Amino acid sequence: MTEHTQHPGPGDVPPAAPTVAEAIALVASWSDLTNERRRSIISSLRALARIAGTDPAQLRLCPAELNARVLGKPPQLFGISATSMATVRSNTRFVMRRLGRLEPRAPLDADWRSLRDGLPSRAATTLTRFIEFHSREGIPPSTVSDASFERFQAWIRAATLCRSPSRLFAQMRYQWNKAAREQPNLGLPILGAARQRVRCTVPLEAMHPGLQADLERMRRHLGCSDLDDLDADHLRGDHDDGLAGRASPSPAPRRALRAITIEERMRHARQAVWALVQTGVPLEEIRGIRDLVVPVERARQAIRFMRDRAGKQRSAPAGHVAEILRQIAKFHVGLPKAEVERIAGWKKAVTPEYSEMTEKNRRRLEPLLTPEAEQKILALPAVLMEEAEALLPRSGVLAVSAAKRALVLHLGLFYAFRVSNLLGLRRDRHFIGPGHGGSAITRFLIPAGEVKNRVTIDRPVLPLTSDMIIAWEQKFRPLIAAADNPYLFAGVKGRPMTRQAMGSTLARIVAERVGCEINSHLVRHRAAVAHLKRYPGDFEVIRVLLGHKTDRTARKSYTGPEKDSAFDRFDQTVLEQMRTLRPRKSGPDRRTDRHRAMGGRA
Repeated sequence: MTEHTQHPGPGDVPPAAPTVAEAIALVASWSDLTNERRRSIISSLRALARIAGTDPAQLRLCPAELNARVLGKPPQLFGISATSMATVRSNTRFVMRRLGRLEPRAPLDADWRSLRDGLPSRAATTLTRFIEFHSREGIPPSTVSDASFERFQAWIRAATLCRSPSRLFAQMRYQWNKAAREQPNLGLPILGAARQRVRCTVPLEAMHPGLQADLERMRRHLGCSDLDDLDADHLRGDHDDGLAGRASPSPAPRRALRAITIEERMRHARQAVWALVQTGVPLEEIRGIRDLVVPVERARQAIRFMRDRAGKQRSAPAGHVAEILRQIAKFHVGLPKAEVERIAGWKKAVTPEYSEMTEKNRRRLEPLLTPEAEQKILALPAVLMEEAEALLPRSGVLAVSAAKRALVLHLGLFYAFRVSNLLGLRRDRHFIGPGHGGSAITRFLIPAGEVKNRVTIDRPVLPLTSDMIIAWEQKFRPLIAAADNPYLFAGVKGRPMTRQAMGSTLARIVAERVGCEINSHLVRHRAAVAHLKRYPGDFEVIRVLLGHKTDRTARKSYTGPEKDSAFDRFDQTVLEQMRTLRPRKSGPDRRTDRHRAMGGRA
């Protein structure tokens, strides 16, 4: 069998991609490779067919087919570790390059080479194939467009091996747009997705000064509690375009909102301004937040626009805009109760209603709740901590990474903390034990003021958890944390680890070792659903575990899996009845019929 031609010339018809079986036969004939190398490559090619779930003779060795049928699947589901899969990809690229099924790297033209050299190293690395494609196509950096980016995406899917094209494209777009904004001297155009996000709100600097001032006061107002000493001037300001002299805002909230919640409220307020502008209200006429709800029909205009934008269906964005307008009317402008209730009615009409777990969360949870996945994920923290201990003498960085992943996952699985509380854990405030200085921890105690729904978290700590935290603090945490950083999961400048860092840490290790997609909050859902599958109807335990004030939230969020358990129990009841009942003939009783035919004679 001869090798396939490497690269057809212009105008030539490229040969059909070989099958994996054909490639295996070719590799076996490559006498320039050692026996060990040939065996490794052939094993990798067979792994491709195993992941695709097909015969090697039915799988083509071409990028489009491998991307669609092999590389996007978690290899752990097929008994292949992440390290082994990296070898599979490397060997596959080697074979495809030798057979001419991957395009060779082309030199960059002067403009693109200059741009690459001027980018930060991370951006340059992320944009390597993006830069290569546009250079080869003869497209200068200043003329990159959404259309050229779409052609690039098609090329990546069809001509290169890529595990996660969507993720790669998002990273490239982010790095490109970041460079365009932070280095305007490069003259790079902004790619489309970022512009689309911006168009859904009005930039603060484009608003009337009075509206800007009102929004800033609103931000401070949301961050205040009853204990803060705020005078009227601080809340109202000294101009006539917003709150001052028109209606007294309600007292400061009972408690200060979290920073992330305040940012969401402010974004919804800017989106309400944007929606009103889309209905034809000139931006310069919106001189304060009062103008968003006075006359009250303006609020209705904005809410109706958001509903129509969603195809006249209920939607989360429409509900967010309606809710912020209701809050502005009630707490920041002080409209009459009847008008506030009208806005509340419109909000109810456009906000999605959830009576059970969303379909999206159910689809994502199902793979996590299989016996195989549960066995892997529950054992993973201990496995990672053992790996961390083994890595410590050789690489402190890798050891810390493994130990951190172990502890984050363990706390998520056993305690179902909200992400904010997990990130904010501090020994000096939240751990209770008989002593100090590395002693055992017996309870977690997080005050109500630090919890989202203001319900104190007070629960006993397993000895296993205490041992894991002590090991983390004594052996691993000192390698990365400053002496004055009080957080269990320390970040930089005295702050905790970021949400993004924790989320990516958790998602990566579960994908690699378990073969499932996950995020930080899904771990909390998993804990609740796993318990309800084992103990159907036990919503009170879920309420206590998740820290809800009542079991209403648990019933609303986890009714779907609870219904599945009810169906399972009913099915088992019917099956048990079938096993215990004596079978009866379904056809006619021939002996009785013969007896009747004989006139009843014996």
